[in-house]
Amino acid sequence: MTKRSIGMMILLTFVTLGLYMIYWIIKFQVELKAKTGEGFGALGHILMLLFTFGIYGIYWQFAAGQRLGKAGANDYGVLYLVLSIVGFGWLNPFLMQVEANKISE
Repeated sequence: MTKRSIGMMILLTFVTLGLYMIYWIIKFQVELKAKTGEGFGALGHILMLLFTFGIYGIYWQFAAGQRLGKAGANDYGVLYLVLSIVGFGWLNPFLMQVEANKISE
C-alpha cells in the first residue's frame, strides 16, 4: 500500500474540488485488491459505484475496513459504516489512509 500524507490528501481534495478523492478511492481499491486479493478491480469498482448510485460506496467503506484488518491494520469496518450512515463518510478515506500507512511501514 502506498504511504500518503493525510495533510496532502486534504490539500489536494480542496484544491481539486473533490476530484482527488475520486482518484484516491480508485487507486486505494486497486492497491487493496493487490494486497488482499479481494474485491473488484478499478473498472468493476467504478461501475458498481455508478450503477448503485453510490450505495455500493457505503458497503465498500465497510468492506475496505475489514480488508485492511486482514492486511495487518486495525479493522474499523463497522466504524466506517456508522460514519457513512450518519453523514460523516467523507472522513473515512482519511481514516483508511492512516491505517494503510501502518501497513506500509
